[in-house]
Amino acid sequence: MAREHFEKRLLRVLWEAGYLPGCLTVITPEQLVEVPGITVPGIRAVLRLQKELRRERAQWEQEVVS
Repeated sequence: MAREHFEKRLLRVLWEAGYLPGCLTVITPEQLVEVPGITVPGIRAVLRLQKELRRERAQWEQEVVS
């Protein structure tokens, strides 16, 4: 339950700052720190998501090339 609440709050904070959910994959750390109401755990969560997506994309590209 707490995780769901955290995710909803994070998306709401970003939405209120004018970012769509799809922007989570491309928003920079510099842009994140300018978002009013975002917390350090929120920034870390977005950066972790971006890292995971990059890793999955690299793995997928490696499988396609092989």
